Amino acid sequence: MTPTQLYDLFRTDVVDTALPYLWSEDEVWSFMDDAYRRMVRLMGGISDSTSPLTQLEVYAGDTWVTLDPRIIKVRHVQKSTNDAELQLVNFEDTELLQRDNDYGVRRIFRLTNDTGPLQYLVSGMEVNKLRCIPIPDTDETLSLIVYRYPLEPLSAVVTACFELEEQHHIHLLDGMKARAYGKQDAEAFDKGRAEEFEAKFLRYCENAKHERELSEHKYRAVAYGGL
Repeated sequence: MTPTQLYDLFRTDVVDTALPYLWSEDEVWSFMDDAYRRMVRLMGGISDSTSPLTQLEVYAGDTWVTLDPRIIKVRHVQKSTNDAELQLVNFEDTELLQRDNDYGVRRIFRLTNDTGPLQYLVSGMEVNKLRCIPIPDTDETLSLIVYRYPLEPLSAVVTACFELEEQHHIHLLDGMKARAYGKQDAEAFDKGRAEEFEAKFLRYCENAKHERELSEHKYRAVAYGGL
């Protein structure tokens, strides 16, 4: 289903096909784009390893790597030059990292301004940024695997398309209707219907996220020691 087809289906479902419209064209497209972005976010994001968002340049002396705001979560990162994997660490977990000093004594991982080959990227310190540890002493190109928002907002242009799988498209209608009936307008506002469609939309997104997590679950073989 294309966004234009969904637009037409919305008009038919809410019986708003004759001019003057109860909801303007701009409003309906904004309802659709909002429902689309919300569904993507609630499902955890669109998996991506090939778009331009997944290639980052880091230069010698950079303390921070800036992420595109459309990135929801970085799943994996490695250096493009030698495919060396970098360790992603949440700031709350930095104390779990241990390393030996020159005397062989274990000490807590610390954020420092030391320079050297990039080894860690720390998240959770600033919005849309990762802290480099140590500060790189050479330029690097990083390749990422991420979960992200849609690359482009939806619009009435013919080339607009969804990045979600086909089975999810029809359920965007519930999110659109929740916004439509929540419009502060004497003719459009319907609190009960807005809440009903919002609940259906959230329930579908939760189930869709659960199904995807099951499909992505890594099954581990169990080793038996014998009888």
